[in-house]
Amino acid sequence: MLEFKATNSKRNIVINYASYKDAVHLKKCILNEIIKYPMGLKLKGEGTNALGQDLDVTQLFDFIKNVIISMDISEELNNAIFQCLSVCTWDLKKITMDLFDEFPEIREDEYEIKFKCIEENLKPFIKSLSSQWKIYAPKIGGNQVLSQLLMSQNS
Repeated sequence: MLEFKATNSKRNIVINYASYKDAVHLKKCILNEIIKYPMGLKLKGEGTNALGQDLDVTQLFDFIKNVIISMDISEELNNAIFQCLSVCTWDLKKITMDLFDEFPEIREDEYEIKFKCIEENLKPFIKSLSSQWKIYAPKIGGNQVLSQLLMSQNS
């Protein structure tokens, strides 16, 4: 549970954990939006020594822009967020889409509420992924087949 005062309206907001089912659905909706846009990075300059070259970050900025816009306009993701928000409150009122009509001032807090909801509900998954990555990353890095495959890609 996360309780805080909204930056704009100064109203009290409580973000509770959604059900596991709703949190997993939220995670899937976010990942579906991210996977729509491949991310690539290009090196500026010529040659095979990647360490001495600057990165062209244009594609990275395009990726971020496209993902943010895609997530913002996704009806499925918006519904998933509001499903998670159904157990949360703004000024002691249950957060629903109708609340944004009843109290237009909540619109000033929309993104803050949504980001905090996403953060609170995805944090356990990220923590779990991170702990597993710490275990398996050294094993992957030490894998001779994978090392050879990566070296052949760089040639």
